[in-house]
Amino acid sequence: MQKKYKIWIDEAWRWPWLGPVVACALTFAWNIENSLLNKINDSKKLSEKKREEIFNELIKLSIEEKPKIYFWVWVVDNYIIDEINIKQANKEAMKRALSELLRKIKIEDVDSVLIDWNDNYTFSELTKKPIFIIWWDAKIIEIGAASIIAKVFRDKLIWTYSLIYPNLNLENHKWYGTKKHIDYLTWPDKVTWIHRVSYKPVKKVLENKEKLLLHVCCWPDATIPIVDLKDKYDIRCFWYDPNIHPKEEYDKRLKAFKKVCKIEKIPFIEWEYDTKKFFKISTWLEKCPEKWERCKKCYDFRLERTLYEAKKLWINLYTTTLTISPHKDEKKIFKTWEKLNNENNEQFLIIDFKKNDWFKRSIEYTTLHWIYRQNYCGCIYSNKK
Repeated sequence: MQKKYKIWIDEAWRWPWLGPVVACALTFAWNIENSLLNKINDSKKLSEKKREEIFNELIKLSIEEKPKIYFWVWVVDNYIIDEINIKQANKEAMKRALSELLRKIKIEDVDSVLIDWNDNYTFSELTKKPIFIIWWDAKIIEIGAASIIAKVFRDKLIWTYSLIYPNLNLENHKWYGTKKHIDYLTWPDKVTWIHRVSYKPVKKVLENKEKLLLHVCCWPDATIPIVDLKDKYDIRCFWYDPNIHPKEEYDKRLKAFKKVCKIEKIPFIEWEYDTKKFFKISTWLEKCPEKWERCKKCYDFRLERTLYEAKKLWINLYTTTLTISPHKDEKKIFKTWEKLNNENNEQFLIIDFKKNDWFKRSIEYTTLHWIYRQNYCGCIYSNKK
């Protein structure tokens, strides 16, 4: 009488955040020694070393002249998972593994197909629906064997990928969402080509933007820098300009600043109107022409305060809109940046906002939105009225 086969299917890697899903379809063709059967258990309850040992014994049984085990493994990669979702990708892996196994045994000799879990898949290759069972890896030896083969195959892939991504700690977290994986996956450039980008935790990281603290000198000058930078960076605006006089002028500019923040939906920080600081640094420099030493000191204390705020907020990038004005010396501003960067880990984003018609475009923006524009830099010494 022709032997009737029971086919058992299990998968590995359904839940991790990266990598393919692996399915194994397996059947026992002949009786297997109890010494091996007694070792087989749910793969999750076995050590990696023990799984590897059992895996090697199963492989030997499958390549004998008269095999005692027939099995097939199929892999569906993360790109397909992202395209059709994990449930359908898992079905595809099981379907392909089953199809290949049916090349070794005739479909008419198959008694039943049993699958671990409750996905309720149907396969065109079968004349009747599979039987679904849950959490039977440890109770049914064949399911345990399929589980071991799938997971050891997975572990070998992990080892290979860990050579490509040594900093990802793949061998430790097995691609699940552990703390180490979360700590690594902080910015979009940390997402690898094997991550499942449709998974919410990974998708969220890809939507992240690096934070940038943007010092705003006068709001009309900041309009286009904001518009152009906000797609790339998560911007916080920092208003700190105690050099602006008189107070009525300061209030007009602050009001314009808040108006544009509202239009562009950008959060902002308004710092104190510390006029004493400005007059202290400008002592004996009252008669300096614009762009000379008094301006240099004014750049310095505002950039130093911006850096302090960036450190306090744990923001690594900072820059200033000062460079957009044709009346400002960007070389002196960048000189201040060089000094500060030699002393700190935060990075100043070097941008000369005068380029690419940013100043001209800022005039167009303020005209369109009825934003107040000043007619002098703000410093009491530059006001020629």
